[in-house]
Amino acid sequence: MLSTRRRLLGFLGSLSSIRWVSLSVYGISVGYFLLLILGPATLGILSGLGSINQVIGDQALMSRALSAVFASFVLATSVSVLDILAGLPLAWLIVRKKGILLSILDALVDLPLVIPTVTLGFSVLLFWSSEGPLGFLGLPPLAPGWILVVLLHFSFSYPVVVRVLVGKMLELNLVYETAARTLGATPFTAARTVTIPLFSSGIVASFLLAFARSMSETGATIMVAGAFENGPIFIRSALNAGLEGPLVVTSIALTVISLVAFYAIKVLEVHFRLPFRRANVDLEKRLSRGLVPEVGAIAIVAVLLFFVIFPALSLSLRYAPATFSQQISTQILSGSGIWQDFWSGVVLSYSIGLLVTGINLVFSIPMAILISRGRFGKTVSTIFDSLSSVPIVIPSVALGVSMVFFWKNLAIPEFWLIVLAHLSITYPYLVATLVSALNDIPIHLEETARTLGADPFTTFSTITLPLARYSLLSGAILTFTRSVDETGATLAVSSTMQTVPVLLVNWVKNPFPGSELAVGIGTSVLLLTSVVILLVLKTLSREKRVA
Repeated sequence: MLSTRRRLLGFLGSLSSIRWVSLSVYGISVGYFLLLILGPATLGILSGLGSINQVIGDQALMSRALSAVFASFVLATSVSVLDILAGLPLAWLIVRKKGILLSILDALVDLPLVIPTVTLGFSVLLFWSSEGPLGFLGLPPLAPGWILVVLLHFSFSYPVVVRVLVGKMLELNLVYETAARTLGATPFTAARTVTIPLFSSGIVASFLLAFARSMSETGATIMVAGAFENGPIFIRSALNAGLEGPLVVTSIALTVISLVAFYAIKVLEVHFRLPFRRANVDLEKRLSRGLVPEVGAIAIVAVLLFFVIFPALSLSLRYAPATFSQQISTQILSGSGIWQDFWSGVVLSYSIGLLVTGINLVFSIPMAILISRGRFGKTVSTIFDSLSSVPIVIPSVALGVSMVFFWKNLAIPEFWLIVLAHLSITYPYLVATLVSALNDIPIHLEETARTLGADPFTTFSTITLPLARYSLLSGAILTFTRSVDETGATLAVSSTMQTVPVLLVNWVKNPFPGSELAVGIGTSVLLLTSVVILLVLKTLSREKRVA
């Protein structure tokens, strides 16, 4: 077995030394991106350019469109900044501290990612209503509106930021921070001036992913928006009214604005390094000593629990006791009645999630190397770096409609149409996390290996991949969970097949006797099954912790 593995690795290594083979690998990866990811996500929308007169010729509709786009940008920016400010300390705690409590928190962070978005919106709405803790404390509930939208977007984008930052921090070499501490720097100063700058690309990558995630979310936002209207809500309203023009105009505007913002942030990252070098030394000493670190840790855990975990789980917690009642648990386990469709949806969702994650892993790695290592020049890398983020900023319902437009002339089975939609939505997560990881790996390590006679495949498998392993698995977790909870695009491309999020959405939209209980129990069961899968993935990703 060992000799067979060595022969296989040797064969792959010899192939990687052949120039036309390596060029073919990159060519296939680029072709996959252009033909299956970017093309269907954008060309379907662009095919409807003729309908933009519906918006241009209607001043009131144009005003709504511009206001909705502006609201999306302000919302995404605000939420992403909050994510970084609260996510960085939590990621630091998870990586640098040990204990059962931190392991539990690490597992809890990902839970909002596997809750179907519409159900998550319902859960957040319930948490901040009079039936939640605010009512128990005698405080006025939060009515649907922009504040509730901000809290909702924070709850589902915060785990994305934490997951990326944890992956980046696990890959750090602590030699430089240890040297700074040895030379007299306080823990806070060493972190600010040495450690955080070492993974600044991870901060940028997580910010952009949170920004894009907020820009595109539709289903959950509708549940808590009230009179608030951002781009995705405006698109959904226009589609319900039978207007195609607003979808085209708003989707293009959101995509262009996002690309400009991404480019500006990447330019600022190069020319304007954060954090600032100058600071109050005495203040940093006080922040590093006494009870301040412990109080800060308690505060950041409280933020996680009160603004992310409890709102996301309020629906499940409310109906969890019913899940374990003998009558209902028997129905669930036997798959009788509505639970037969539920388990079929679970199997379909997880099958698609695993398939999408595996396919994107294969094709995203060459693309990430092409971007980070500039295989075809800096200009080409910059272009693909920007384009790879496009599918994630298109509102999910618009992306689904674009898929239908693009593939409508081909008799593609519905299962594969759903897979294609999920591939487009999840692809940016893997590419962004891998590019961020590769950018922080010193290229001289790879060059030294090549100088010593290692072929490209051996260099990648023995040096690059081990150093980027944690980010790779973090990206895989994000990809899988994003696919499992996707709702908007799936609703747009499917008519007969129901993933579990679509099923739960239908239970919410078409209530029946006991439907609220069924949604709560279904969400609880989905969480339990997802936790098992996440724990397996986390065991792989945390096999070796940084001391």
